[in-house]
Amino acid sequence: GLVELGAAVAPGIKHIYSSDHAFAALKADGSVVTWGHPVWGGDSSTVSRELASGVREVVATEDAMAALKADGSVVTWGDNGLGGDSSGVRESLAGGVQSLCASSGAFAALKSDGSVVTWGNPRRGGNSSSAQASLRADVTHLFSTAGAFAALRRCGAVAAWGNTARGGDAEAEGAALSSGVQQIYSTSGAFAAVKFQGSVVAWGDPERG
Repeated sequence: GLVELGAAVAPGIKHIYSSDHAFAALKADGSVVTWGHPVWGGDSSTVSRELASGVREVVATEDAMAALKADGSVVTWGDNGLGGDSSGVRESLAGGVQSLCASSGAFAALKSDGSVVTWGNPRRGGNSSSAQASLRADVTHLFSTAGAFAALRRCGAVAAWGNTARGGDAEAEGAALSSGVQQIYSTSGAFAAVKFQGSVVAWGDPERG
């Protein structure tokens, strides 16, 4: 039905983002206003000061949100278990973040030095320890399925982590993904890497790609 957003939300809306149960409106002045289920992203009152200005974009998991600010810092809210709580990596998210990527339950932040920081549900990519050696530098792009992430490195190699059934384990394709990858695509449960010579390497849930 019709939702009356009120004077605080409606003027100057630049973009609207959504989780499964909430919305976030990014306004032209760089502020963010949220509404929806209060536990799952609709209530951002605990970070309202940080969202009052300077927000560049918002990314969402199923029930949490993360705002990337112009100064390279990240602000999170929503379901703690699905990425709303980033206190464990607070220092790493205080600046230098270039872009954000989300699975259904975790976030990954690509920093300007090419390193990657993750948080959220460990079974959906929040724990990247298995790929940490490849995520310390030289990452250029991040991609995600519902439960895993893939990082494309400057050398054309790929690192993956998260739910193995959703593309978090690419060991079987290790040699093919060690170089020459130019782009990665994803469904909800699988990745496909396109190599420079035109071949495609796929991994993850066979019923989803």
